[in-house]
Amino acid sequence: MLMNPRFAGVAAAAVTALSLALPGAASAELNAPGGLTVGKPDITISVGYIGNKNWVGGGVVVLDDMGPVIQTQAGPNQDMCRFVQMDYQPGNQGESDAGASTTKVYRDKALIGVHPFGPGYLAANSWRPFKTWQMDLHEGMNTVDVVMDANKQVSESNENNTFTAKLNVKLDCDGDGKINGIGGIQMKPSKPGPGGDPIKSRKLRVKPRS
Repeated sequence: MLMNPRFAGVAAAAVTALSLALPGAASAELNAPGGLTVGKPDITISVGYIGNKNWVGGGVVVLDDMGPVIQTQAGPNQDMCRFVQMDYQPGNQGESDAGASTTKVYRDKALIGVHPFGPGYLAANSWRPFKTWQMDLHEGMNTVDVVMDANKQVSESNENNTFTAKLNVKLDCDGDGKINGIGGIQMKPSKPGPGGDPIKSRKLRVKPRS
């Protein structure tokens, strides 16, 4: 049966309006204030610590306490301090689940860690448990970059996924009695407690949505 041309235009307009109203419609994307695209994931970090100091949020973090150091003279050149734990809390503050992605950790541009996330692990509007690892740092300034979705596997509303920690280690890590070439008192690292790890497990922290 042929449709009256007068009604054909009305039907087409109705289909267009419906596609705009349905979330995830392939025919159109709605834009939220600030230019973000509604319906996409946004992989990010809530907070992160080295020892008990938060490294997320900018600025220089001074590490001058041997408490979280479990070994000096660590690393291939035996000139680094090994911190019992560095961590971050991954999440997705977007409106849809994220597919599989990979986070890469760099120290002074050298790749030192790879953290894969499976599809659906970073669900929409959720925060996940902390990712933790032992961190080797040299005396003086260290730059650590945590790059979420480093391989650009996920199309996000915000593609700014690099989180940088500036860590200034003011400790004798190489055992020469000096701190970054400057004379001082040689310090020995504290020993872990009976549990083997002086850092308590991080609790899940939920960052409120703005």
